[in-house]
Amino acid sequence: MRARLNMATILLGAGLLGLLALLARGTRIDLAVYRLGGGAFLHGLPLYDQIMPGTGLPFTYPPFAALLFGPLAVLPKPVAQLIWAVTLLACLATLTRQVLAVARTGLRTSRPLPLAVLAAGVLATEPIRSNLAYGQINIPLMLLIIIDLRRRSGPLPAGILIGIAGAVKLTPLIFIPYLLCTGRRRDAGWAALSFSACSALAALATPTDSARFWTRLALDPSHVGGVAYAGNQSLAGVATRLAGHAIHDETWFRLVTLSTAAAGIGLAAAATRRHEPLLGWTVCGITGLLVSPISWTHHWLWALPALAWLAGPARPRGGRLAALGGFALLVLAPMWWLPYEHNREYSWHGWQLLIGNSYTIAAVLFLLTVLGHLLFSRPAVVSTAVDGTIPDQPAGPLMRPAADQIVAGRAAGSAERTALAHPEPNPPSSTTTLS
Repeated sequence: MRARLNMATILLGAGLLGLLALLARGTRIDLAVYRLGGGAFLHGLPLYDQIMPGTGLPFTYPPFAALLFGPLAVLPKPVAQLIWAVTLLACLATLTRQVLAVARTGLRTSRPLPLAVLAAGVLATEPIRSNLAYGQINIPLMLLIIIDLRRRSGPLPAGILIGIAGAVKLTPLIFIPYLLCTGRRRDAGWAALSFSACSALAALATPTDSARFWTRLALDPSHVGGVAYAGNQSLAGVATRLAGHAIHDETWFRLVTLSTAAAGIGLAAAATRRHEPLLGWTVCGITGLLVSPISWTHHWLWALPALAWLAGPARPRGGRLAALGGFALLVLAPMWWLPYEHNREYSWHGWQLLIGNSYTIAAVLFLLTVLGHLLFSRPAVVSTAVDGTIPDQPAGPLMRPAADQIVAGRAAGSAERTALAHPEPNPPSSTTTLS
């Protein structure tokens, strides 16, 4: 047994070193774009006129992101890529530990063998593979959000990290209305304030670029990339491929987007009121991916905590089977099996439409599963406040009059703040789980 554990430790360490060496070589395309923006900021060049040689990719992020990546822009490319690879892997390990702590899966990651299996499984999924291969920033941003939602931000008021994440990439801003709907109004205020402060700082440093971004580019998803591209697994991407032309500016689709956002946030708040915070956060994150005009496959990190919930102790009926299917989908990423680029997505038909839009379809099915879970299953009884859960409170029915929902949401938010700020000592386990 000891020899087996030692071998697992050696293999895990060797795999990590090999992965770091691999990520330091070649070109991490998105990191190169970040460094392009950071370099443009440092040299006073027009931020959104810069094109990365060899790929034609522009810098598409809010101006505050360019300020953050200025330091990496001055380093040699291999050094910058190595630093970024270490950062991504450290953030991924921390993020995984945070999610598992809230999910209460019982997985013993302190032992080398389970840790190696978990690492292999996480690294095998396409969103993680592509984030590491491209040098994307999604993993650190999701970690900021989870830390904030769990109130683990140290001396910083909860909400500030969400605002910072939103200033780097706009999608995290969906968590501000979620905080409001769950009674965490102060946290929502801090998130809005930190987002505004970061954006204002960028505006002072790059006034022309900021004005251009917030008045033109932020409203035009085509500046990020082709909406119809296979990698875009948002509702806009699916609808564009089905319609055969851009639809994001059409009134009917805006109504669909707003309705989906409202329903998703409401579902997330309902899950939180049921003392299932990880489920609430995951529903909110997936809703943000659906309603964002562009949600590349490497943005779909919120699918991983969805798998943790489906396989965890509060899982719905058939949850483990659904988690296995979801894991297979994330590993296979079948949308890349089809013809893509140069608008070939418009030629998809029949079964191609199913696998080509598979992330979006799976996300909608997941939200419907959550709705059924909240409507027809009994609320979990929570015995203590640990890692994002809430102490015992009488759990009312899901569907209440609007005024009662607001009061309940504020009460749940207050209880969650108290529980997370002052967790009780661990008592003997008496948590009731759902099969």
